[in-house]
Amino acid sequence: MSYSHLDPGRELEICGHLYSNQMDLSELVQLPPAELCKREEASVEQEKAIYAKMLEIEKEWVQQAIQTLAFRKAQQYLKVPPTLHTSNKWVKGEYDWHEISNMVYKFTWHVYENSSWSRAEQKSIIHSYDLSWYLTYNTPREPDYTGPGRQIAGQERKHFAEKSEMERYLQGRIKAYAHLFTEISPPIPAEEKRRFCVNGVLLPGYTVEITMDQAVSDLLALAEDDDLAALAQDTSTRAPVQEGRKEAPAKRPTHSKLHKRKCAPTR
Repeated sequence: MSYSHLDPGRELEICGHLYSNQMDLSELVQLPPAELCKREEASVEQEKAIYAKMLEIEKEWVQQAIQTLAFRKAQQYLKVPPTLHTSNKWVKGEYDWHEISNMVYKFTWHVYENSSWSRAEQKSIIHSYDLSWYLTYNTPREPDYTGPGRQIAGQERKHFAEKSEMERYLQGRIKAYAHLFTEISPPIPAEEKRRFCVNGVLLPGYTVEITMDQAVSDLLALAEDDDLAALAQDTSTRAPVQEGRKEAPAKRPTHSKLHKRKCAPTR
């Protein structure tokens, strides 16, 4: 009895079980024990050979399954829709939420008006305000990394007694992060790249900030080996500076010469 299962691009299972009621021993019991032992050892060796072939087939399947999986993941990448954004413009959405966003960043805020019923005026009177605001990465659907850190900054229901005080605070937060909303696709911080990758590939239209180490590496890569060799040779052929020997300072002109230069007539 055996069991086999194939999940293309993911899993291959082959499992065999043998039970004693599946064989006929009537002829074998007529043979001497030594002959039976010899034939058993030969049969075991043949089993091992078959098993070795199966291992090679399994390796062959792995290589083919990798291709299947690569085709599948490439299709998944191409099906990712563009990330929705407001093109760096403020938009008022549902439930009075306000948003400005681009391909990388999103800033949203909402004000809750706290009110109570006034018997004297027979109407609701607003007595305070709660502000919620969030600055987040505007990540695409199902990126490679969705862990902590998507929210960059923000506060939930920050309380204000006066509306003017709340508005000043909000405008200060908007101004503090305005530099993030000058481009449709600003460079992504290098450490956040995986939030904008699908199956290990950066999505179209995005760029990543160049770190200092990368900038130095790129500059060094621009210098060819011949240039470095020429620089080393130039350094080695310079005349050595003799220790203990100082150049005489330049002689200053005498007072009479200075006077003559100053009084020399011009034409």
